Amino acid sequence: MLCLLLCAAVAAQEKPARPEQNGKPQKIEEQEGTLRINTELVSIDVNVTDRAGLKNAPLLRAEDFAVYEDGVPQRVSNFSTTEVPFNLVLLIDTSGSTSDDLALIRRAALRFLDELRPQDRVAVVAFSEPIELLEDLTSSREKVEQALGRLQPGTGSAVYDAVLLALDEVLKNVQGRKAVIALTDGVDSFGQSTYEQLLPAVERSGAALYFLEVDTEAFTEAGMLRDCYDNSHFEFSAKQLKKFYAETESPVNKRRIRFDTHCIIPKDERKQINHQLYESARREMRVMTDKTGGRVYPVKTLEQLGPAYERIAAELRTQYSIGYYPTNDRHDGTWRKLRVEVRRQGWVAKTRPGYRAPRN
Repeated sequence: MLCLLLCAAVAAQEKPARPEQNGKPQKIEEQEGTLRINTELVSIDVNVTDRAGLKNAPLLRAEDFAVYEDGVPQRVSNFSTTEVPFNLVLLIDTSGSTSDDLALIRRAALRFLDELRPQDRVAVVAFSEPIELLEDLTSSREKVEQALGRLQPGTGSAVYDAVLLALDEVLKNVQGRKAVIALTDGVDSFGQSTYEQLLPAVERSGAALYFLEVDTEAFTEAGMLRDCYDNSHFEFSAKQLKKFYAETESPVNKRRIRFDTHCIIPKDERKQINHQLYESARREMRVMTDKTGGRVYPVKTLEQLGPAYERIAAELRTQYSIGYYPTNDRHDGTWRKLRVEVRRQGWVAKTRPGYRAPRN
């Protein structure tokens, strides 16, 4: 009997305790002797302004917010004020018409850095057809400035691959508030990723996406309409033509076998293709920002970059981070709708409209 009691006591001591975080037990799964802890914490960033969106709210507390998932109230477990540092990735498209204005782009980005706090971390990614991580996340302003000084002009644009790199490599394992700020026209021409592959990564990233939408359609159209014997002419990539044919029902689509080579496409149909690619890019950027609680800032001229960066910095400075453990703990891969309300009269909250639940 004494031996049995001693064995039972030892077994009780060796049995792993059920861990807790913020007062709520975490799920424990045992697989082949490995202990895996699944917290299921959902984190969202929230902006609070007056109803006109012009004035930021005074300092708020956790009890000032109500969070709903699919209409069901959730209990706030984690709460961080605007003092928590931010992790930002600057994506800079160096192709097309922007290639001649890199000095102006650098100055605008440096003005943006002046709006951030010393503890905020910034990474810099430049992309045209190739993509280059010029500087990983750092709080050193000197390193970021040096990275911006290494921007080089290029041709083509791997937009989807660049956004995917920022989300799945630079920010994937980063905790806390995070955002991607992309300067681009949004028109993808090279790279391995498609928009359909990118969107799920956007939904699960937890990062807010902001696009400084540069208007280069007229510039690109002029290059596409030039004769192919002109060395300054532009050509559609095979990836762009494939996207156009997949999205468009038109005479061009029906005769696509003839158009494997850019130079045999009639000029009026080149104009049609170019316009449709820009329309798709504008729609896709707005879907991505809507999914993440970010925003698209149209930039008609590069002189407008500085003020646009400043507006984004002001928005980031007023964000709160809220975390909760969803009452719906199913791992079914469904889209969950989010709504955040401010319990103080006259103030409204803006956040991403939902998130994609994990799938077992």
